[in-house]
Amino acid sequence: MTKTGIRQSSTDATELDHQLNLAQTGHGSGDMDAGQALAFVEYGMSQGFGVSKMEAFGVGASRGKHALYHQILGVDDDGENWRDHKDPGRALALVRNRFDDAAREGLTLRYKIWMDGAGLD
Repeated sequence: MTKTGIRQSSTDATELDHQLNLAQTGHGSGDMDAGQALAFVEYGMSQGFGVSKMEAFGVGASRGKHALYHQILGVDDDGENWRDHKDPGRALALVRNRFDDAAREGLTLRYKIWMDGAGLD
């Protein structure tokens, strides 16, 4: 059992470690659905990393329109930018809010995540 309460097999942990290594490069993590992305973010935070950027993409209906959706998250308004704070709990809440917003909009998205060490500077 990890600090996040997620039970992981050694295979899962190996894959999460692999994704964490990718997330620290310009490539970013592999693309994931919202559930996988949330588990990955929680794992990364348990290892001392924070989200520095997240890319969301997919096709869905939003505000009555069906369209391609793509957004880079993390370079946002003051107070909503991950670099504005270094508190893992607040960062995790921001990630969850992004996932909840997409679900409310009726979007089924895929995510790529970039992570930095605890300094985030």
